[in-house]
Amino acid sequence: MKCYRNRIENGPFLQYRNKHVPQWRLHLAVGLLFGTLLAIWNGLGSLNATVDWSALYASEPIARPFKVPGPESLCPPFANGDTQRINFIESTGEECLTPRQACGVESAARANSQMDVKVYLNTAKIGPPGWDDLLRRPGRVRSCSLNQMLDSEFSNVEMIRENFTSILRNSSFRPLIESGNFHTSHWSVVQVSDAIRLLLLQKYGGYYLDFDNIVFRSLHCLRNGFSYLEEHPNIENGIMVMDKDHPFLSFLIRYLMQTYNPKARVSLGPPAFGKAFKLFCQVNETLFKSGLHQCLASSNLTLYHPDSFFPVRHYELGHFYSTTWEGLNVQKMEHAYLTHVYLSSWGRKVHPNSLYSRLARQYCPTVWYLTKELNIPLGF
Repeated sequence: MKCYRNRIENGPFLQYRNKHVPQWRLHLAVGLLFGTLLAIWNGLGSLNATVDWSALYASEPIARPFKVPGPESLCPPFANGDTQRINFIESTGEECLTPRQACGVESAARANSQMDVKVYLNTAKIGPPGWDDLLRRPGRVRSCSLNQMLDSEFSNVEMIRENFTSILRNSSFRPLIESGNFHTSHWSVVQVSDAIRLLLLQKYGGYYLDFDNIVFRSLHCLRNGFSYLEEHPNIENGIMVMDKDHPFLSFLIRYLMQTYNPKARVSLGPPAFGKAFKLFCQVNETLFKSGLHQCLASSNLTLYHPDSFFPVRHYELGHFYSTTWEGLNVQKMEHAYLTHVYLSSWGRKVHPNSLYSRLARQYCPTVWYLTKELNIPLGF
């Protein structure tokens, strides 16, 4: 690039790629960039500082917990407990959980005391340098006290430390490990998690749940299904329930191996999931509808209505973080087993009287109060 001063009758300009650029625009751009970087630096620094919870919202009374409307259980009274296991995954290699991750585990354990809740923690550090530091925003500060509390307070919760790289190397995903694509991808943390969840379901069956779900009710009566987006042909892979060795899982893994793109964050996620489902269940419609599908290998899969898992849609996510949620149809929660809290794991700030925080006080109260006791900055 060659830049030099060039005076014409309207004042000083810079010439860049044969175009005249006023200097004031250059100065403005540099100033905005510097200001943004300074704000980020100050924001990260403030997270490292001690936050006094009692002072932060001392003038505001804490609202009561929010219990969703509807029955205690959506499962039929005599439904068999076919599904006995719930799996969570922490793929980054960090040993300790965040408050919001621990909340998902506690809510699942409370609502499903008859089910085993397995939390898989990767022992191999993955992701680009500084991945977790870049995301040290509200709700992302970790504490092993949360792990210890879940272990001691809930007999159905087990923390399992595994080397995810070894699991992948001994699976159908081995070529992606040997090629180095998984670990050189900027999105390796996401992609490894997407792969491991399928292998766990293939080996053990049960549920896979993202940490950023809050579980309201028992899940034991659901089998072999997942939900979808109403406006896109995508299957959501953050909430899945499958039998061990269901034929769709091996089909899906083979499909993902053929279409994998290390540069795409969701290469192993919802869009590819949706395409594989259409092939396996011979679905021709552009968008999905809820219901039972008869699929290849004489198997069945169920698409659960989005209200079952997403009573607050992604385009309504602002309601989670607001102290008022005018316009939100709360009655949808009558038919929801859980809710996915969009953006909570990516550092969205949460007011203590927001819908998210009030749900946390109802469905993961031990985590909420421990977060306050530990004085974790803006955990909720």
